[in-house]
Amino acid sequence: MRSLFFVLIIGILPNKLSGQKMISREGGHCFSLSVPDYMVKTYKLNNVASLQYQNIRREAYVIVIEDPKEQLDEIGMHFTGPEDFISGFLKEYKGDAAERSVSSTSTFDARSNRLAQATINWTEDENQFHMLVTAVETRTHYYKILCWSVNEHWEELKDDFEKIASSLKD
Repeated sequence: MRSLFFVLIIGILPNKLSGQKMISREGGHCFSLSVPDYMVKTYKLNNVASLQYQNIRREAYVIVIEDPKEQLDEIGMHFTGPEDFISGFLKEYKGDAAERSVSSTSTFDARSNRLAQATINWTEDENQFHMLVTAVETRTHYYKILCWSVNEHWEELKDDFEKIASSLKD
């Protein structure tokens, strides 16, 4: 009889003590990006990037940095859209480089996301670099997609870089 009493207590007690409603929460975040098959995954380009791809022979490089809107809001960083999100980066990145220029920013929609895009050109160690900078706004995140190369490969890679930047799905 005593063991039956303990079985009943053990079976009932957890239900009585856990009167709180449980809510399902998500951890981590998944997104995808289409990358040309000539590029390979790397981990050496940027220590905060979620995705990194390169082709050393073609001097083609791509990184994606993701920022959850919830975390940005928590630290007081509020953006009105993707153009606002990348404006500071466009002003500051390689700001002290020789012969630096930034194109005007264009905005457009792709895959139900809002995008802002501009190109930064600069000279460093006698090399001319070109970077396509794209900010993608989704419902929950901002993404910064940086695609770059040197002058001699830029024209052949530019179309691929634009396709990469427009392909993000989350």
